[in-house]
Amino acid sequence: MKKFLISCLESRVETDGVLYGRYLFGPLPRGQGMTIATALRRSLLSEIAGLAVTDVEIVGVRHEYSIIPGTQESVIDLILNLKKLVFTSTTPLRKKAIGYITVRGPGKILGKDLRLPPGLQCVNPNQFLGTVSAEGFINLKVVISSGRSYLVQNGVHLDSPITDNVAEEPISPRNIFPVDAVFMPVLRANFSIQSDEDVLHFPLHVQSRDVTERVIFEIWTNGTITPREALHEASSELIRFFSMFQVTNQPKRMLKRGVNTLVLKQETEKDGRHTLQRMYEPNQFLNIDVGILPLTPTQLIAFKQRKIHRLADLLDYAYEDLRQIPGITSDSLFTLLCYLRSYGIQLRPEVKSAV
Repeated sequence: MKKFLISCLESRVETDGVLYGRYLFGPLPRGQGMTIATALRRSLLSEIAGLAVTDVEIVGVRHEYSIIPGTQESVIDLILNLKKLVFTSTTPLRKKAIGYITVRGPGKILGKDLRLPPGLQCVNPNQFLGTVSAEGFINLKVVISSGRSYLVQNGVHLDSPITDNVAEEPISPRNIFPVDAVFMPVLRANFSIQSDEDVLHFPLHVQSRDVTERVIFEIWTNGTITPREALHEASSELIRFFSMFQVTNQPKRMLKRGVNTLVLKQETEKDGRHTLQRMYEPNQFLNIDVGILPLTPTQLIAFKQRKIHRLADLLDYAYEDLRQIPGITSDSLFTLLCYLRSYGIQLRPEVKSAV
C-alpha cells in the first residue's frame, strides 16, 4: 500500500470570519475511511472546548420578558444577540470570567463595548447587541464559561447577583438570566469517501483487500481556531480515549520490537526528508494549501490577505518578510520553518545591499 498522506486541498477565510479547510486523507484500506471519518467528525463537533456566554445580569430588570428602559430591544432580544459573541483566550479559562457593558445613549451596543479580563478577547467585535436611545442607559454583566458541546439551562436564578469574587458593597437582589450556550468552535464538518477502485476496468486478479480509498474532509470553524488546529485537537482526543484499551503490561520482547520499529520509522522519515531536499527533483508538496501548517487564526488570515495560499507562495518570502506579518513571533516562525523544512522548502535568502 502507498504511504499515508494528509494534505490540505483548500483553505479560505469567509466573509463572516468563518475559517474553512478541506483536507485529503489516504490511502486507506477499504472500509477504514468511514470508520476514521465518522469518529473524527464526532470528535470535532463534541470534544473541542470553547467559550460562550452562560449568564447575564441586567441592572433594573426583573424578568426576561420585560423591556429594558431606554433600549429598543427586549431582554430576550439582547440575550439572543449575546449568544452570537465568539471569544478566545490566550490561556485556558479555568474559572468563569466576568464581562461588563456600560453604555449611555444614543448609540448602538456592539461586541467591542464588552469589557473583558486580560487574556480574553472577543473575536467578532462588530457583532450588534442592541440600540440605546438618547435618554437610555444600560448596565449589565455577563458570565463567560468554558465548556464542550452545548449547555441547556434550567431557569432563572432568583436573588443571586453576579460577583467577581471581589469585596464590594452590598447590592440589592437581582435576577440572573441563564443563557443556553453553544461552546463548539467547529460549526460544521463534512466528509466524503473516494474509492481507488475503477468499477469498469477493475482487474479480477487484484484482491479486494488491496483496494484503497481516500477521505475528503471539510471543516468550518468560528474563527477562534483554525481547521488544522481543530483537526489536531480532535484526533488527540480520539487517541487519548482509545489509549485506555491498550495493554500496559506487555512482555519485554514485544516492547523491544516496538522500539526497533519506532527507530526504523524515524530513520525512514529522516531519509525521506533528505530526499525532499534534493535540488533537481520536483517538490510534490509545493501545491499543498498553507492550511496544513500550524498557524493561528490571526496568522492564517494574515497569510490569506497577502495572497499566500500555497506552500509555493512562500518561496518568494525571506525570513525578515515573514517576521513582519502580524501574529508571527520568533518562536512561531521557528516552528513554521521546521515544518517547511520537512516538506523540502527553504525560504528565499535575504539579499543584502552593497555598501
